[in-house]
Amino acid sequence: MLLNEKAVLVSPVIRKWNPRKVDKRLVEEVATNYGINSKVVSASKKLVALNEDVFKRIETCDKKIRNHVFYSVGQGCTGFCVPYDHKGKHLLPTELEKSFWDRFNELADNREREVKRVVDSWEQIVESAEEELKGLFDANDYPSKEEIASKYECRVIRESLPDEAYIGKKDYQVDDPRYGVSQSDVVEVESRTKSQVEQSTEQATTNINVLLTHLTDCLKNDKTFRDNSFDKVKNAIDCFGAWNFNNNPDLAEANTILVDAVSKINGADDLRKDSTKVDEFVEASDKASEILNKLDGVI
Repeated sequence: MLLNEKAVLVSPVIRKWNPRKVDKRLVEEVATNYGINSKVVSASKKLVALNEDVFKRIETCDKKIRNHVFYSVGQGCTGFCVPYDHKGKHLLPTELEKSFWDRFNELADNREREVKRVVDSWEQIVESAEEELKGLFDANDYPSKEEIASKYECRVIRESLPDEAYIGKKDYQVDDPRYGVSQSDVVEVESRTKSQVEQSTEQATTNINVLLTHLTDCLKNDKTFRDNSFDKVKNAIDCFGAWNFNNNPDLAEANTILVDAVSKINGADDLRKDSTKVDEFVEASDKASEILNKLDGVI
């Protein structure tokens, strides 16, 4: 199977209206009152102070989409991807695409409902702002009801991995000067893609190791742990097998051990109440971690 059949690139497009704005009049007033240069002063006003909670709910939705759909690396993250480049693209195994889209659509729908609340009550929001801001109110700071809806966007850009087959699908002719694509270009693109995919796989491996280490440390030393510590481990294990693009037998073995171990646990409470399950899980985690640690740099 070709590499671009095993994974795709996804990028989040999340836009929103900014409910804060720098007020130049306020900046000048502060500078004048204190006898200082206005260039060293920054003053912004909250455009919707009385209705901040409505907009914070949208921000919460945005955070959930990033942390629970895209990001699988980082505190509180249970997504399906790992970063692919510095341009905001993320690598997603095709095996995880259905789960990715199911969760994204669910959270995006929740966000859309919150945006609709803003749009439906926009006139009242602006009226409240005028009463609150008084002399600082400027009607030009507020879009129309139609415009405010267009300020919000939430979608995903999906792209194929740029390997040799992808270039071929674009109808490029290798070594054809009309397209400027040579055999060396193809080799370079394919090599760079493979390197980035390997780095992403290593990152996913490191991530599951970190999560396992934290949870097993809590279990071995009788430390308290949150329910989501186990949830994050389970989510990472559920997704882990999809990252074995090269069918590495050691990685497959580690995945089998972890999948078997977590299948015997119904939740975090099992690890708090059942010492046998704790011992079995710790033993399996240690064994899998030992295998994964030996894979460093050879995935």
